Amino acid sequence: MEGGYILLLLHTAFLLCLIPASSLKQLHFGHCMVSVDMYEMRKGFGDIKEMTQSQDRHTSIRLLHGSHSLQNTKSEDRCCFFHYLLKFYLVNVFNQCTEGSNFHQRRVSRIANNFLSIKKELTLCMDSHSAAVKALGELDILLDWIDKAD
Repeated sequence: MEGGYILLLLHTAFLLCLIPASSLKQLHFGHCMVSVDMYEMRKGFGDIKEMTQSQDRHTSIRLLHGSHSLQNTKSEDRCCFFHYLLKFYLVNVFNQCTEGSNFHQRRVSRIANNFLSIKKELTLCMDSHSAAVKALGELDILLDWIDKAD
């Protein structure tokens, strides 16, 4: 009977070890691989989503037009694009979220810390000089987009 309890405890411990790992998503950017805890970020955003979106006074403006627009980014451009998107959120978004309850601020902070960890991992395998050259070389695309904007 005692052996059954030990087996049950080992099985339970094994299953508990699998649960956090299953929320990790591996993003591949060429030779670079970054781990992302999707469960932690989705849970944190789910906790603040309704309150945050209710404060949005510019509902006719969209920064991101669905995830399909991000999925259409060429694989060779994803590392650089994702790096700068993370930087945008860290510098311009999370730093502005200083109001709200302690609960709200803690959730935003947890998401920001996850973004920071991802950015650090990405920075380790990213050639920043190549990224800068690429961005400068494609400046005409940005200028065309600005020129055509309403």
